[in-house]
Amino acid sequence: MARVGSEGRDEPGAGGGYGAAGAPDPSVQPGGRDVPTDALRAMPRAVLRAWDEAEARLFPLVMARPDLYQRSVSAIQLLLGRLRETCLDMPALLAAHERGGDLAADDLADAEIRPELVAAAACAMRYRELVASLAARDRLAALARARDEGQSWTIVEENGSLDRLPYVPYQRIEAEVGSGRAVLVSIEPDETLSRAVHRLDRGQIDLVTGALQIGDPVGSYLDPDEFATALRQARDQAGESPPA
Repeated sequence: MARVGSEGRDEPGAGGGYGAAGAPDPSVQPGGRDVPTDALRAMPRAVLRAWDEAEARLFPLVMARPDLYQRSVSAIQLLLGRLRETCLDMPALLAAHERGGDLAADDLADAEIRPELVAAAACAMRYRELVASLAARDRLAALARARDEGQSWTIVEENGSLDRLPYVPYQRIEAEVGSGRAVLVSIEPDETLSRAVHRLDRGQIDLVTGALQIGDPVGSYLDPDEFATALRQARDQAGESPPA
């Protein structure tokens, strides 16, 4: 399953349920934004690629030089702590990134550790934290809007478009407003890229922090009707009170 959000194992058609393509129930109103995509727009793709490349260059050290890898990880964590204090939004993080290796050089006494890789890896980790924070904030905002409008369920997060299936993945998180119990929908192409594989998971949104915890998987389905039935049942079960 493609993950939505970054917390946890880290997501309703006819007859009042779900359509064959996994379309939302009209009674479940969209309340969230495409937060991960918005966050990506706020950070240049070239920067994200540079961070990915830096992290990829650190991974081989695990086997070749585990001692150097551990020292690098310690340096990254030290810098990440500073970034948490100084980079509270994407513009601040981008400004920090533009310092390059100088961002980490002042704290490094180990000549074998490359400061530019440490800086990039720490920035990448802080970026993921900011994306998760934005997503959590917007889930809470979506739940609050739905609560004010008297809705019992709402879509709190959505990525992709149903119109582009099965070629482009799609994810959606719906939540029960009062409890935060969630139903996660993920639709992706199969190995032939000709059919859509529908996956369904349970989840829970923390009503204080907005954090998403992925729960037990319900199943994967190639047959749209089977998926629609499973989705209706999962949503109904999510609304039940938990056992004592």
